[in-house]
Amino acid sequence: MRIGVRTVPWLIAVAGLIIPLLGSGFATWAVALAWLAVLAPVWLFGGRLVPTRAQRIATALLLLPVLVVLAWEGGWWLIPADLSWLAIEVVDRSPQGFQGDALP
Repeated sequence: MRIGVRTVPWLIAVAGLIIPLLGSGFATWAVALAWLAVLAPVWLFGGRLVPTRAQRIATALLLLPVLVVLAWEGGWWLIPADLSWLAIEVVDRSPQGFQGDALP
C-alpha cells in the first residue's frame, strides 16, 4: 500500500495524540479521545470536499491560532500536523493538490 503525501499530516496528528497518551501513562486519555472525536469526522467527510489551494492554505493558517488557544486542552499536540499540512499546501502549486504523488 502506498501512502500519499496528503496522509502525512494525519499520521503526525495521530502520533501527536498517541505519544503524550503513552508518555503520561494514559492519564490524558480523555483529552486524546476528545481530539480524536474532532478529527475523525474531518477525516471521514473532509475528503469529499474539493477546496481550492487558497482555501486549503487559509484553513491551515486559521487553524494555527485555534490550536495555540487550545494548547492547554491538547491543541499543542496537533500543531506539528498543522504545520506539515501548511508546508505541503505552500509547496504544492497544482490546483488539485498532489495528484498521484505518493511516498514509497
